[in-house]
Amino acid sequence: TQHESPSAVYITPVNVMNAPYSDVSDAVVHSWRPSHWYTWMWTAGDYNKNTGELKFADGGFQGGEGETTGAEWYIENVMDELDFPGEYFYNSSTETLYYYYNTTTQTMPPSDTEFVAVRTKILFNITGTQAKPVMNITFQGLEFRDTPYTYMDKHGLPSGGDWSLQRQGAITFEGTEMCWINECYFTRLDGIGIFVSGYNRNTTIENSEFHLIGDSAIAGWGYTSGIEDKLPGGGPDGRPGNQPRFTMIRNNLVHELGIWEKQSSMWFQATSAQSRIINNVFFNGPRAAVNTNDGFGGDNHMVGNLLMNTCRESGDHGPWNSWDRVPYITKIGNGSSSIIPAFQQIHNNFIIGTYQTQEGIDTDDGSSYYNTHDNFFMYGDFGLKNDFGGHDNYHRNNLYAYIQDAWTFCCISGANDIFANNSVVLRDDKGYSSNCNLPKGTTGMYVGENTVYNPSGKINGNGEVCGMTFAKWQAAGNDPGTTINPLPTDQAIITMARKLLDNN
Repeated sequence: TQHESPSAVYITPVNVMNAPYSDVSDAVVHSWRPSHWYTWMWTAGDYNKNTGELKFADGGFQGGEGETTGAEWYIENVMDELDFPGEYFYNSSTETLYYYYNTTTQTMPPSDTEFVAVRTKILFNITGTQAKPVMNITFQGLEFRDTPYTYMDKHGLPSGGDWSLQRQGAITFEGTEMCWINECYFTRLDGIGIFVSGYNRNTTIENSEFHLIGDSAIAGWGYTSGIEDKLPGGGPDGRPGNQPRFTMIRNNLVHELGIWEKQSSMWFQATSAQSRIINNVFFNGPRAAVNTNDGFGGDNHMVGNLLMNTCRESGDHGPWNSWDRVPYITKIGNGSSSIIPAFQQIHNNFIIGTYQTQEGIDTDDGSSYYNTHDNFFMYGDFGLKNDFGGHDNYHRNNLYAYIQDAWTFCCISGANDIFANNSVVLRDDKGYSSNCNLPKGTTGMYVGENTVYNPSGKINGNGEVCGMTFAKWQAAGNDPGTTINPLPTDQAIITMARKLLDNN
């Protein structure tokens, strides 16, 4: 197979005011993938000033879902574009830095002005092996800052999800046990903040702040086996255990990340398992706050987090996102070799789905074995989601406020799902049709004991479902215990949310 990305861009006076350019040898082009799933970056190659065609030399590997066309784009580090205060251009052939000084004060730059070019991408590299791990390393009360961007470093596809990423961070752990980061501050890191690679056990990152991060704050990516001749470190077999397990991400404040790489999160994991994401606060990011690239092993717990202002620059996503397109063999599910993972647990979280949020919990593309309960979801379009073969997705005892529909399905999905004991506040009358005409694939789905609120206080606005009154529908054995009610006040919703989240 071949990964696809655009190979050139046309730079003309129609789309770039200062074109044609005199020299693009140091330029870098950034572009969104269509639908805003991630951004690509390329260095400049051959440039035809007459036609405006700029061919790309290197790059285009920063995302996992191939596409031959781009969307919005920009170009940087071109001398012809140095036309605004605060901008700079670096000419690598002459090793000259040009800086456009802000002269609104009518003064020259201070005589002691300094420019610092950072070069070190990994500040601390803690590397052992699974056989001889490095143990009990602690970072406490430190500030980590000022690393260069890594988006042009080679990336890999960690598993079956949409992501591509580089296997490094400002702090990089591989082959470790019982390492601890506590009360630290991470800022102005233009790559990934902390990377947990391969074999790691009980890595704890807590009570720390991540601010102005160019990529993800924290990421984990394990190794698997089974096809070493074609994909070293890949394959379907996770039983050797060469992955991050029992990673603890707790009591952290994470905000303003994804400055450069838009496919970025507070916590990302691929071929990792048994993670604990507890009592963190995340806001202001371009994509999901938490992203699970596969269903490897399972037994991940996300508890007590506040997620808001996510998906600010991207679409087709939610504050929490997963994919599960590739099966993996582990013994985590039931102690024996199986592709069935342990259930994932998501509970007692407060998730505000503003900007381009589809669902608070976006279980995408085959995601299965999720137990989502006792959460407060505010805004977004949908509650439970299943598509492309997803199943065994349980939503129970959640509060959904001002959503469009209680659930959404696509493409033969939803078998053995549960939607029960939830409180659902709908934006209009059409968002809850009980278990009437569930789509193909939802065999075995249970719907019942829900408290539904809509503007009319009647199911579908007219009190009817599947051609009969809701009372007759329930008398026939459908949707037991569910009630349809007029919209509650905002204060009533707040009271319900407090009661739900206090039960943590």
